[in-house]
Amino acid sequence: MSMLPSHSPFTFRERPAPVPGDLRISWRFALNLLIVQRSRSKRSSLARLYILNDGTRSFDDADLLSDILIGAAPLADFRVKVEPALGRALDLMVGEGLLVWETVSDRLGVELTSSGLALASEIQKDKNIMALEKERIEFISPLLTEGRVTEFLKVRPNNAILDL
Repeated sequence: MSMLPSHSPFTFRERPAPVPGDLRISWRFALNLLIVQRSRSKRSSLARLYILNDGTRSFDDADLLSDILIGAAPLADFRVKVEPALGRALDLMVGEGLLVWETVSDRLGVELTSSGLALASEIQKDKNIMALEKERIEFISPLLTEGRVTEFLKVRPNNAILDL
């Protein structure tokens, strides 16, 4: 059995811990504002937000979602991921008065408030902020209608059904 020497000096140093962008709340707020701003009537169902969040965060997911929406890949290849960080961000955004809860296509969703729309417009104007995400949203959002969302929720490998 080895024992630590009782008089050995040691120090603790605080070091920065890198946090991926998708876990930063300000990034998440901005992304959701941009998505809802590019949605029909400035509103979106939660299911659509989950799909678009997946489709804007990574190259692979963006490519797959784009391919599915233009008919170049099968719908069953996409897995809808339910991410707790998105739900928490939406709750905070509603609390901050940027969004309100609404019913969208018979599903729970959100709609931009006037202050949410103003903030989304400011983010949209700055070409240096979230340029890649804006590009993905501009391409994917008009193709992912609420009707298409229903298809994503019903088509699963092995005939499994997922409803949000």
